[in-house]
Order: sequence, then structure tokens, then C-alpha cells
Amino acid sequence: MISRFVATLVFLILSTALQATPAQLVVRGLFEKAALLEIDGRSQFLRAGQRDSSGVLLVSATPKMAVVDIDGHRKTLTLNKQVGTIYRESSQTSVSLHKNNRQEYRTRVAINGRSADAVVDTGATSVAMSSAQAEQLGISYASGDVTAVATAGGVKKAFGITLNRVEVGEIKTQQVRAVVIEGDHPHVILLGMSFLEHINLQEQDNILVLTPRY
Repeated sequence: MISRFVATLVFLILSTALQATPAQLVVRGLFEKAALLEIDGRSQFLRAGQRDSSGVLLVSATPKMAVVDIDGHRKTLTLNKQVGTIYRESSQTSVSLHKNNRQEYRTRVAINGRSADAVVDTGATSVAMSSAQAEQLGISYASGDVTAVATAGGVKKAFGITLNRVEVGEIKTQQVRAVVIEGDHPHVILLGMSFLEHINLQEQDNILVLTPRY
């Protein structure tokens, strides 16, 4: 009788341990009816209705938010939120980008308060844009340092400038070096290393997570 009781007790303890509530859950990527979650440091991609081995259920998801269920507690989380066992949200600045059909990580960027499309480019030494884009953003570049850059269309005249602010989501940087190339190339702003040097990059399963280094 005692041995049966001990065996039952051990089974209950092990079952509880296996189904332990995660200490921390962070939303790393948001998509239509799916989400990339980080559960106690482990990445897990779930579709709506799927449950992780730790018991986390993804109830629903959109590109803006995810609804998760943990031990019967439902929480609505965005990319910059995390939740722990006491269900207390805390701020965590991050931006997750999904690779498109062109194998690019595209995003919206705010430069000096004005919004435009951009692509992450680790091969570019600085933020780069065409003079047409600079004019649309109200950026004065003619007084910048005159230089030249090699492009697919040949060597082009360019101007080295400093951008007051560059923001991607909640990630904000100041005094970022940039180059403005005469003409209409590149067609989209390149987020080069002068911006990315302030960012930690983590890529997994065609998802790039950006977090500030401060």
C-alpha cells in the first residue's frame, strides 16, 4: 500500500514538472493565424489552435497581436510585450521581420519623423537612399560631403549626410550616417550598417528579430 502511494506521488510530481508553466513567454514574430513564440528561451512556431508542449496555446494571431492561453489565463500580446508565470507584462523593444518572396527583410522606417519603405542590407556600409527619396522625405542633402558610389548603373555622385533620427517600430537611433545617391536608385531605402551597428540581429526560419543594443 505504501509503495503504491509513493509511486502515485512520484507520478504526480513528474507530471506536474512536465507540464510546468513557462517562466517567460515572448512574442518574436506575428503573422496571419500564426506566431513565433520564445518560451523560456526556446523558439516555437505555432499556428492558431496549436498548443506547445509546455501547455501554451495560441488562440489566435494577426500581424499586429497574438492571443495566448496559459493555464486558462488569456493574454493579448504584441511584439514588444512578454508575459511570465505571474502574468505581469513588461516592455521589451523588438521588431520581427519576415523574409518576402524576393528574399528581403522589408519594413517601414521613420527618418526624421517621415515614413518610407526600407530593406535591411548588411552589405551596405551606411543607410543609403536616392536623391528622389531624400526629397520626398524633406532631407536637405546638397550641403553634404560630396562623394561617389559604385552602383549597378555605374559610378554615381553622392552626398554623405547625418540623419537626426532613424526609427523602426519602437527601435530608435540618432545621428545615423547616410549617403544620398543622385537619381532614383536604389528604389528602396537600404538600412545599412550605420543603423544596424546599434542593433542585435537574430535570424531563424526566415524571421529576423531586431533588438536595440542599449
